[in-house]
Amino acid sequence: MKRTLTAKRKPSRTVESTTSSALSEQIYQQLLEGILTGRYAQGAVLSELAVARELGVSRTPVHDALRQLAKDGLVVRERHCRARVAGITADDVFEVFEMRKLLEGPSAELAAGRMDRRQLAPLRAMADALAQDEGAPDWTARWADFDEVFHRTIAEASGNRRLAQDIGRYRLLHKGFNHIATEPVCLASAMTEHLAILEALEARDPKLARERMVAHIAAWQDFFIRSVSHIRGSQSAGSSTP
Repeated sequence: MKRTLTAKRKPSRTVESTTSSALSEQIYQQLLEGILTGRYAQGAVLSELAVARELGVSRTPVHDALRQLAKDGLVVRERHCRARVAGITADDVFEVFEMRKLLEGPSAELAAGRMDRRQLAPLRAMADALAQDEGAPDWTARWADFDEVFHRTIAEASGNRRLAQDIGRYRLLHKGFNHIATEPVCLASAMTEHLAILEALEARDPKLARERMVAHIAAWQDFFIRSVSHIRGSQSAGSSTP
């Protein structure tokens, strides 16, 4: 008897999987912040079970978060579901932002030739609202939301799915840096840089969009290198105090 093969329907993405992914990212950010600030010192062991108990979550999102941190070189995976903190240096920050330049510069260049009003109009509306409401109590939180939407929209508009995925990975690290070192003056400068990039995209100028995106990332690179060096210097001074 001839067997008939039928294609199995792929399961749709459930609310549970979306929630799990969001929780893993949240735990990733918490652990990253702890590593950056020295709460988890270099060489410290992070046990999946211990971290799960500390944060009041199951081990699965902790496992996923530690796996991502290992990919980023911030922890070293060991046996028995343990990870050891590798720490982060100014050189690590430099490399992270060099990768962002290599990824997001071409992404902006590609997006400039592909983005239409449907994609650009929401970014312009968010940018204009922020410019009008500067100084509002919730301005910083709204800027963070805009920053995330801005870079994600450009990455997706590049038309290269793998490129967008890699950009998303390095954006996770950037969000972690934001948690430990962000100043209002820097955010205002970043807003100006975003507007300049947006103008290049609206003008459909690929070369200018790339140049302005790379310059924007380079400015954050300098800022975070100084910030991490300052934090590490403060930690060293504190540990040597009798």
